[in-house]
Amino acid sequence: MSTNVSETVANFAHALPIAAADRLARLRRQYRVLSAGNRTLIYSIREPELLTDVCRALVNIGGYRFAWIGCFDAQAGSAPEPTVSAAWGSGALDPSQFGGTHALGDQTPALRAMRERAPQIVREIDDGRWSTAWRALARQRGHVAALAMPLLADDQCLGVLEVYTDRSADFEMSEVVLLNEIAADLAFGVVTMRTRREYERQQTDIALLTRVLKMQSAINSAVLRIRNANDLLAEACRVAVEVGCYNSAAVWVVEPGARYARPIYRTGRQVPDVAPKRLPIGDGSERDTSLTARAMRTGEVSVCCDLTRSEPPLIGRELLFANGVRSVVALPLMIDGVPVGALTLTSRDSSQVRDVELLLLQDIAVSLSFALRSQQQADAAEYLIHYDPLTGLAKRSLFCRRLDKMLLAHFNPEQAPTVTALNIEHLNKFNHSFGRRFGDQLLQQVAQRLRHHVGDDERVADLGGGTFVLVEPGTTSADRGFALPLDKTVFAHAFLIEGRNVRVSCHSGLARYPIDGEDGNTLVQKAEAALKHAMETGEPSLPYKLDMRRAMSERLLLEHKLREAIDGRQFELAYQPQVNIQSGRIESLEALLRWNDPEHGLVMPARFLPVLESSGLIVPVGQWVVNRALKDCRRWRRLGLRPLRVAVNVSAVQFRGRAFIDSMLNLAKDWPQDLDGYGIDLEITETALLQDLDGATRQLRELRAAGMRIALDDFGTGYSSLGLLSKLPVDLLKIDRSFISGLPGDHTSMTLTRTIIGLASAFGLLTVAEGVETAEQFELLRKLNCDQSQGYFHCPPLRAQEIDKIL
Repeated sequence: MSTNVSETVANFAHALPIAAADRLARLRRQYRVLSAGNRTLIYSIREPELLTDVCRALVNIGGYRFAWIGCFDAQAGSAPEPTVSAAWGSGALDPSQFGGTHALGDQTPALRAMRERAPQIVREIDDGRWSTAWRALARQRGHVAALAMPLLADDQCLGVLEVYTDRSADFEMSEVVLLNEIAADLAFGVVTMRTRREYERQQTDIALLTRVLKMQSAINSAVLRIRNANDLLAEACRVAVEVGCYNSAAVWVVEPGARYARPIYRTGRQVPDVAPKRLPIGDGSERDTSLTARAMRTGEVSVCCDLTRSEPPLIGRELLFANGVRSVVALPLMIDGVPVGALTLTSRDSSQVRDVELLLLQDIAVSLSFALRSQQQADAAEYLIHYDPLTGLAKRSLFCRRLDKMLLAHFNPEQAPTVTALNIEHLNKFNHSFGRRFGDQLLQQVAQRLRHHVGDDERVADLGGGTFVLVEPGTTSADRGFALPLDKTVFAHAFLIEGRNVRVSCHSGLARYPIDGEDGNTLVQKAEAALKHAMETGEPSLPYKLDMRRAMSERLLLEHKLREAIDGRQFELAYQPQVNIQSGRIESLEALLRWNDPEHGLVMPARFLPVLESSGLIVPVGQWVVNRALKDCRRWRRLGLRPLRVAVNVSAVQFRGRAFIDSMLNLAKDWPQDLDGYGIDLEITETALLQDLDGATRQLRELRAAGMRIALDDFGTGYSSLGLLSKLPVDLLKIDRSFISGLPGDHTSMTLTRTIIGLASAFGLLTVAEGVETAEQFELLRKLNCDQSQGYFHCPPLRAQEIDKIL
């Protein structure tokens, strides 16, 4: 008994140094592992490198058979896959997934350690707490014990550290503490690396977005200062490379009216020229041929961040990749939903295009598209300023500038140029008869023949309203000018329009350099003056003469003064009574326009009415006359004076416009309909009605239905006929003063006056004789049963206040 005790004590005493030595060796090994791990934390740059070095230290220094570390997403599911993993040693549970998880089910140390966020110690692989599959595979790989340690940081489980050994292991507290410390340091290192990587990513993003923002700012600045579209696109290329730091930039422009684009600008680092000369743009029915074509077809920014993939489509993919290109972006340039071009950018950066960067690039595409649209509109406006949109010929200002340049050359007397202004005869009749489109086609064909006649677009212009001007070398006949050549060329043959052969002629006026003027504007004005005189006299062609210029200047001056008269309210009305021949009572008054010129006093209508009508000023003046006459008529009614009607004259210019009819109908709404003897008479000439007899008839019926009477003025001087009287809804016939002045002595005047009165009576119309100046004329009209008399025999035209007295 004593012997056994002695042996036991001896063995125990011998074992104590050995156990202490083993324990010391383990501790040294553990701290060497910890030291190696700390060095790894200090010097590792990338997360995979850190995990691999820690696994290597655990196996090579720590003495474990196999080590595995996996880092997972923060929201890992029941069967997670690690985002980063590393392993070292022998005995991997699943070699085919060496870089992935080998947890093999839910009941494994790794998953439980992550789920419970606590170390999981497996002292015996056959422990029934773990899944059968995991235990079987671990035994097959030669493992005896294992430990799983969660990687915890800031209340998050980042992943798990697993170690395996082929010997029994108690995993003493010191060892567990060591592995826990390694896991904590590792988690801290992973968080630090991820934070640093996120910071670097943010800095990279900031640098990238700063470049793109600077690029956007530079392009927006170019949009504001560059007015030429091609120059703007070239500048956008330069800015994309020099400011945006893209590898290269290219601009494509869609051919107008075609489904293809062509490259016009290219800048940046040398890259292979893989772009075709014509890039087809699909319609979506087939696969796009390129990234740029897709962008133009869809109108959206197209991106390719991986040149190794076959989608999206990219021309010269392999060649671009071989030359360092890693990503391509295509920005479509759209105007009103229609592609007009694209800006294609290449980069050596293969990272995914960020959303913010994509938004900025989209804004750049929108800015360039807006600029192109604005410039297109500006170009269109500029074109309309200088060119007629129908004929495409230059307008007056551009033609005069071109003519000035021509006149800088030295000419022989026989070659001195002549400017010819011509006007198509009866253009308005063509428009009224066949429609405006017919007249437009006629103008286009005339313009085309004029181009062919002069041989140069710069020698002919469209002044509007069917008037053209052209310049030719000197003529052989100073009097006839170009009338004969134009008749033989431009107007020699009929024009074929909408299946009709139309014969057209013109009037023309000529001005010769340097006799009639030494600059383009003067020559054109004088040619127009000659043209106007030719049209007034009916001559086919006339050269300019000095008196034409004087007459035109006087007319322009008078027109200017009439405009001032409207603004200065210089017009006034005089009223001349229309007397019932049988009773002698005043039944109506004719409102007569007068112009009280501050410089020359009272001006008679014969002096200014033609200018009012030719300039169109008769429309506002005529409206003023109606309003004034109604105002005076209301005043007389308020004064309790005898009932009467007021007659106002309506010109052909007024009557052609629907606005006049509508304004009269609106005025009639405010006029009392139950006042017997009061009202408005409208005096209209025959010629004003004959231009559109059917339309005039409809308008006259509307006016009569509103309570107005219609008087046919100057009857007998135009195209008076029984047919006309039977069609027109009129109430009165006014016999022209030219017939009354011949009474009673002139037989012809007597016959015409008797006939007109008889016709009026047959159609139930009243007759009014104008210009009655003698008692003999008045007595004769009474015998002929004329209804009313107007003239100086009764009373001259008087102002409204003077009419008060005689009423």
